[in-house]
Amino acid sequence: MNLAHYKIQINPVGLGPAAAGRYRRQVTEHLTWIDRTKMGRLLLTAILFHGQPVTIQPYTGGDCNAVGGGQVVGGAVQGAVWYSPDTFSVHGACSATKSTPNRGLFWDEILFHELIHVFRNVSRKWNKQPLTFGLNRYDDSEEFIAVLVTNIYISDKSNKIKTGLRSDHHGFNSLSTDFDEPFEFFKSGKQTFSLIDAFCKDNRGISVRIANDLADAPFNPIADYFADTEKARTISQNATINRDIKGVMEDMSNYVKGLF
Repeated sequence: MNLAHYKIQINPVGLGPAAAGRYRRQVTEHLTWIDRTKMGRLLLTAILFHGQPVTIQPYTGGDCNAVGGGQVVGGAVQGAVWYSPDTFSVHGACSATKSTPNRGLFWDEILFHELIHVFRNVSRKWNKQPLTFGLNRYDDSEEFIAVLVTNIYISDKSNKIKTGLRSDHHGFNSLSTDFDEPFEFFKSGKQTFSLIDAFCKDNRGISVRIANDLADAPFNPIADYFADTEKARTISQNATINRDIKGVMEDMSNYVKGLF
């Protein structure tokens, strides 16, 4: 993979020589996995279109996480990702092989998710909004977009190594089969249509390509949106809040368990 072509710099800051070399090799390998898929190339090309470099460096937090977004350098918003491959490796503390809730937890899936945040930042469309009724477990609108598009990446038929569709941003549980069929995802909440509608209008270039180039992906709500916008709108408007209630009940149950 030609990192220079995509203006991606790997910066193993804080690592010794041997660890730094390993870090560069691992991140390059995972970016190569992404670049070999239709959805991955669309995302990397969309980031490149905005002309800002992207820096990837180790994540220093102690949890099963990574961070992606932007940073202002010389008055321009540049892409930045904090990501540590070893955390999600087969023998890592957060390996998908060690956890039953493991959807979206492979190396490249984690990195892809953070690159969605990079894209939203460099395209100047980042607009984090709180979510309610049915979608509260996504936390905010930007995490909703990142989980949604990563699920399309996972569903991409050119992506041969994958986990499965992720339910939301609270952990790595699987998306309910109630929502994985065409147009069914719009039943997941009353805000679902407006969020996808805003993304498709904010980032129309990549959205149209996702709809057209990945029309054969089993899960692709963006393709559904363009195929029949009014149908998607109506389904979302008629969505119940059952998913929201279920999420609240699960959170309460986990809280009570933590007391004993």
